[in-house]
This record gives sequence, structure tokens and C-alpha cells, in this order.
Amino acid sequence: MKCGGVKGATDATAETQQILEGVRGSIEEKLGRKVDTLEAKSVATQVVAGTNYFIKAHIGSDEYIHARIFKSLSNTTELHSIQTGKSADDELS
Repeated sequence: MKCGGVKGATDATAETQQILEGVRGSIEEKLGRKVDTLEAKSVATQVVAGTNYFIKAHIGSDEYIHARIFKSLSNTTELHSIQTGKSADDELS
């Protein structure tokens, strides 16, 4: 993998779920509502000056989002953006 390239999507892990839960408040703020379910399904990563995590997450019913989360070299995490209106079949983008 070349520096800065996005590694292909794989199944989410416990670490992925922990990263996602760490930005739950920011996700809910961007959605404008609380979510009962926030389950990481798949993840792709990009190594930069830290790591970008592109996470497909189930947020209840048939709703999915794609979240871009940055984890710095000092291990702080920050929600960069979310894409709404996604389905279980949508590829991470």
C-alpha cells in the first residue's frame, strides 16, 4: 500500500466499534437526534499524519451512515464527516 492510499474495506473489529463510540455525541449532533443503535459493520483506513477511518455503521432499522473519523498520532479522535441515506449494500465511499 502506498502512503496516503486507502486500504480496502474489511469487517469492523472491537477497536473499530470503540473508535465509533468515541464520537457518538458528534454523530448524534450532526444527525440532529439520538440513536439507540450505533454498530460498526465495516472499515477502511488511510494512513496520513495519523489515521482516517471510514466506517459503515448501522444506526437502527434499515438506516446506515458512513462516518469519516480521524485518529491523530496522539490518539485523539475527531469526527470529520458523515454521509446519511446509506444502505447495508452501499460500498464505503
